[in-house]
Amino acid sequence: MLSNLQNYYIPKTIPGALALLEKNSGSILVVAGGTKLVQVDNRIVQELVDITHLGLDYFKENSGEIRIGATTTLQNLIDNKLVKHSPFKILSQATQLSYSSKMIRNVATVGGELISSDSLSVLYCSLLVLQAQIRIVGGEEFALAINIFLAKKGLGGGLLLETIIPKPQTEFYTGLAPIFHQNKKVIICACAHIVIHEGKCQDVRIAITGTEKVPQRLPEAEAVLEGKKLNSKTIEDTSDTACNIYHPIADTLASEKFRKEASRSVVKNALTQCLQEFEDQFDA
Repeated sequence: MLSNLQNYYIPKTIPGALALLEKNSGSILVVAGGTKLVQVDNRIVQELVDITHLGLDYFKENSGEIRIGATTTLQNLIDNKLVKHSPFKILSQATQLSYSSKMIRNVATVGGELISSDSLSVLYCSLLVLQAQIRIVGGEEFALAINIFLAKKGLGGGLLLETIIPKPQTEFYTGLAPIFHQNKKVIICACAHIVIHEGKCQDVRIAITGTEKVPQRLPEAEAVLEGKKLNSKTIEDTSDTACNIYHPIADTLASEKFRKEASRSVVKNALTQCLQEFEDQFDA
């Protein structure tokens, strides 16, 4: 609840929105879906800038990348054909885990979810293994890798425009494996991405939630699998390494010890999904 809200702006252009944000005194916020704002008691915010009229609700594809506008709703992301029927389906799977309610997904936006990402964000985790970038405009326009985006999000007057996901030239396989709390919230989740060329793993990416601040990649575990065949033995070795290097948080959903033990299982399951996808193409 915003008990001290005084002004609500609806700019029609990006320069108009930036002009409003540049006068930021710490009491102005950007809003799109607003699903996060209704959950907090904020007495500092006095002004809101509604960006839903800036034309940022889109999903574009070209030869080298896909671009997802900041005000694209989570439900539209799930329903997009490119996401539903390609290796990018990990995005659809991750997004569905964000909210069980379709009503909320029809309002919540991709940009809003990224700005408010926390340690348990499955969407953020999936974007890590897809090596996404975030395009921001402010005093200048630039793109940031997703893994450093939240460290830079405090850019005064800046505005998140879109998420950019590169399309690799070779076929790749993805996996996503969560463990749920009894209240249906995700306690821990692992995401994986693997290119298999001439029977060997390349460009291995493994990320996991439940780490400090936001989800993180596990480079030491990725290195175990790089250059090797994907099979039950290499998956076990990689999962063991992931567990050994994982430094989880503790919260009301799970203890540090539980997440530590569960990390081996979710990484193994995510990698096994990649293996299954790879094997399925030969059975088709």
